[in-house]
Amino acid sequence: MSNSPWVTETSAATFEVDVIERSKGVPVVLDFWAAWCGPCRKLGPMLEKMTAEFAGQIALVKADVDQTPEQAQAFRVESIPAVYAVRNGQVVDSFVGLLTEPQLRQWMESLLPTETDLLVQQAEACEGTDPAIAESLFQKALDKEEDLIAAAIGVARTQLAQEKLTEAEQTLAKLQERGYLEPEGEKLLAELHLRRSRLSGGDLSALQQKVKEAPNDLPMRLQLAEALLAGGQYEEGLNECLTVVEAGPGPSRDRGRELMVSTFKIMGENSPLTNSFRRSLSLALC
Repeated sequence: MSNSPWVTETSAATFEVDVIERSKGVPVVLDFWAAWCGPCRKLGPMLEKMTAEFAGQIALVKADVDQTPEQAQAFRVESIPAVYAVRNGQVVDSFVGLLTEPQLRQWMESLLPTETDLLVQQAEACEGTDPAIAESLFQKALDKEEDLIAAAIGVARTQLAQEKLTEAEQTLAKLQERGYLEPEGEKLLAELHLRRSRLSGGDLSALQQKVKEAPNDLPMRLQLAEALLAGGQYEEGLNECLTVVEAGPGPSRDRGRELMVSTFKIMGENSPLTNSFRRSLSLALC
């Protein structure tokens, strides 16, 4: 086993962390091998040598097929050595068998981050603390590669973080010209609409008082829901929407349902609140 910090011997128990999670930070070369495989014994040292030369730009993960049979099956390994390049949890390239050293070096060099990749990484690293700088870096990446969706969505996300709603809307509209939006883009669009509602919806405490005084005023209750959701109070806002939906058919019910669906996109499909309120919405619409 190599002593290099960039080479890992994985197991069935640690495979997810070693391969999938690590690939979100650095390209991972996943080598399925076995001790009884002659070509594997030749390829392994070459992989380790080149991984060391790249000094942290690529991580090598070695998976003994006898110890990781389920993982090998998931990757559809039919013969070994089988080598996969994994980036952000997805296989981006692969080969089977033994390559010459020049061939292997060329293959591994193709996995190194491009200039635009590095710009996106730098932007993501600072967007939590300085969205303005992050927006500039995302935009530089987009200027170099206009079809780089990660950069375009990054521009929209950082614009939204700075309350640049018109600019964010324009960025997302340009993405929509392709006829669809990625889930992250859908989430940002839903959040954008809620932010606009907050700006036009009035004071939260005043809205709460008005709803208390007129609980059957469904449009007013929807304004309160929008204000709550725009402020990140998702459970409270969804409860108000659900009350409107449960009141029966009509324009307010339709708007309440739309608000709930938009909020589900913001919270994500795996959110417990999404699952709970989606069930409640289905029952209310029956």
